[in-house]
Amino acid sequence: MIAVTFALPEESRDFVRAVRGRRDVTVVHTGLGLEAAATATAALLAGPRPAWVLSGGFAGALDPRLRLGDLLVAENFTSPPLLARAAGLERGQLVSRPRPAELVAEKAALFRETGALAVDMETAAIAAACARAGVPLLALRAISDPAHEPLPAPLAEWFDLARQRPRPRRLLAYLWRRPSAIRPFVRFVRGLPVARRALTAALLRAIA
Repeated sequence: MIAVTFALPEESRDFVRAVRGRRDVTVVHTGLGLEAAATATAALLAGPRPAWVLSGGFAGALDPRLRLGDLLVAENFTSPPLLARAAGLERGQLVSRPRPAELVAEKAALFRETGALAVDMETAAIAAACARAGVPLLALRAISDPAHEPLPAPLAEWFDLARQRPRPRRLLAYLWRRPSAIRPFVRFVRGLPVARRALTAALLRAIA
């Protein structure tokens, strides 16, 4: 059995449809953030253990070369024997942080500090849990926001990390107060299917 993890259903929607009926694949939503990912992965590995884990999801680009929908295999978190399952894709370092890099200046500083190509909020915790359990991991991310673009709304305005649920009313209030953020927000949301389609295709190739 292969376990495929995503933070949120927004990332997994296309993949779930594509693997419906496959008994050798189980999909797990870990929730957003390092703490939620650690808890969910530990629970996953406490039961019948998968042969390996495929961690999929979105990431923010730190390297200016990466564009929306580009794919990255996180070499620093992936078990070497599984790299062949992502042949031909960009390889490099991924860094995980408890909060997103929301501003262009934050992304640039993190790029200089770490040399990582992209940033997410879950992979380090998933990798640590897999390492403790002795389960191989392949970590693959699709770029949802390029390095030259800030996130259109702060995480706290659209998602409650403690309760692991969206904040639609708070988001609407934020956009109402800042109408200049509406167009960037719409552009960001419209870009997510691009990242999701690229991610889904790569994940399906990896489990073929």
